[in-house]
Amino acid sequence: MYEMHIAPDHSSGLPVWHVIAKEARSSLCGQSVDRAADGTPTDRHCLPCMRSLQDLMGARTASSAEARTDGLTA
Repeated sequence: MYEMHIAPDHSSGLPVWHVIAKEARSSLCGQSVDRAADGTPTDRHCLPCMRSLQDLMGARTASSAEARTDGLTA
């Protein structure tokens, strides 16, 4: 399971939403995340985190489709 938490962007320092695994201390991009610091509103998302999450979800979908015995992919 993954969660979204706000932390500074690596390059700009602006607050962005990062993706972290449920029990992790850092985001998918490696940024340290303070789970209590989510009070700053932002519409920005960390692109490296979002790419990593997309890759993880794509890999999960592919492995689920391969495990099906009925020949369907979805």
